Amino acid sequence: MRKIKSSFLFAFGVLLSTNLLSTDAQALQDSIPISTDFRIREVPYNPNDVFKFTGHYGFQSSIEFEVDEDIKTISVGDSLAWQIVPSGNRIFLKPIEPNPDTNMTVVTNKRVYYFQLHGTVTDDMMSSDMIFAMRFLYPGKSDLQVYETSNNIPEDDVLNNPQNYNFNYTIAGPDRISPLKIFDDGEFTYFQFRDINADVPAFFLVDSQRKEALINFRTVGDYIVIERVSSMFTLRHGDDVVCVFNEARPLQLHPDLVEDDD
Repeated sequence: MRKIKSSFLFAFGVLLSTNLLSTDAQALQDSIPISTDFRIREVPYNPNDVFKFTGHYGFQSSIEFEVDEDIKTISVGDSLAWQIVPSGNRIFLKPIEPNPDTNMTVVTNKRVYYFQLHGTVTDDMMSSDMIFAMRFLYPGKSDLQVYETSNNIPEDDVLNNPQNYNFNYTIAGPDRISPLKIFDDGEFTYFQFRDINADVPAFFLVDSQRKEALINFRTVGDYIVIERVSSMFTLRHGDDVVCVFNEARPLQLHPDLVEDDD
């Protein structure tokens, strides 16, 4: 059963602090570093987003699309400023001329992508905005972000033995992407939606500093499964954002943020 968090002001503050209500943030989608190496980045696909890409002079980068996606057309505003080489479902690119900021449209056999390209100079391979590879995630697709499995959730056990699970979750956000049911077993978190075959939102974990990290999920039966338990998640799909709160383990904000809120 869907519940609305009683302290709506807290949810609203979290939304503001993470820029989830920012039109500009939705208009230009930046990629998010993976945990193992920040130079490998991921970004959820949305046909209405423009994707930010930063290249560095002297460093080659790649953009990776879905595994069975064939590139049909690449159109660049300033084609002389960038070296771009398509190969299979990837594009290899780097800036090669001054003033390389421009736009790029990529048309594949399945989708259209819009990019805002930016070029910069660095001699540090560990620069914080360095990108070796940018991968797209496709909510609802099994080969990149959703991993199908033959395992089954013990639904009878969930229904007959609710004491084995934590159902104490509240949410704030639009009904369009809100889950019908959320619970965890102390190890994994389970989300049930109205239509598992529809576009599933991207999932983000929120830490004590209100920073988001994109996380993978898989499908098991009628459920979306995230292989961890967290105090807070955010769900994004286009302009829609939902905050999910685990009331059994409330989010402990970083002391600096608590002082700021006071």
